[in-house]
Amino acid sequence: MQSEYSLAYKAYKNLYNYGHSALNPLQGKILEVDWSHSRYKELSKYVSGIFSLIHDIDEETADKIRRSLSTDGCPKHIQAIIDSTCEFSVKNYLRYQVSGIDIFEHRKITKKCNIQSYMEKWLSNVAEGDLSDISLLYIIRRDDIVNWAGTYTPVLFKITVLWNNPYKEGSILFKLFSIFTEHTLYHEIGHHAHRHTFKQDRPDKEKEADRYAYQIMKKSHPKLSIFAKILSKLGMKSERNYYRWGL
Repeated sequence: MQSEYSLAYKAYKNLYNYGHSALNPLQGKILEVDWSHSRYKELSKYVSGIFSLIHDIDEETADKIRRSLSTDGCPKHIQAIIDSTCEFSVKNYLRYQVSGIDIFEHRKITKKCNIQSYMEKWLSNVAEGDLSDISLLYIIRRDDIVNWAGTYTPVLFKITVLWNNPYKEGSILFKLFSIFTEHTLYHEIGHHAHRHTFKQDRPDKEKEADRYAYQIMKKSHPKLSIFAKILSKLGMKSERNYYRWGL
């Protein structure tokens, strides 16, 4: 609940690992808040941070707390944050596992192919050690992300990749956009393989992730190595905390 991301994310990860046994004390921290004697700026971080953690552990418990707060004098701006958090649900995602990684694919992605088969193919090109400890991989729609093709969250070891390829499988446009998505995936894995952190110089770590992606693209698409290098020069962007806490 503070601006020191590394410390905050470590705290989140530790509490999340307690699972359902952490729900009662976390819930107690929210329900004991005196809304009439709290500083709003600090309170927003405090409540939204704890609530997001509860929501990630158990969505039903989070929804019960949301309904309780709505009748308990909770300020409107905090209620809006909580309502926004509850809009996300794992029910909106297909879940499967590839190379030991839990993958969540948004059900409403516009697609004309089996995305899982492409994840299996692309992840097989990555060294097993470079995939180690990746906790989650989200495949999302353009509606879910604005300015980025992918994201990597240090400490939580979470990757998000945009799938923006509505074209017919096998078409030139489909192949072009799939190469772009594949490169983005390798770029985000590159951040993880190098264990980039919040405090590192961003331009340097982006270049390092680009070089990592280029090397894999060069091996997996030898005839397209020149195109892959162009993608590398473009510098696919990555954002360290695009999502709310612990998505």
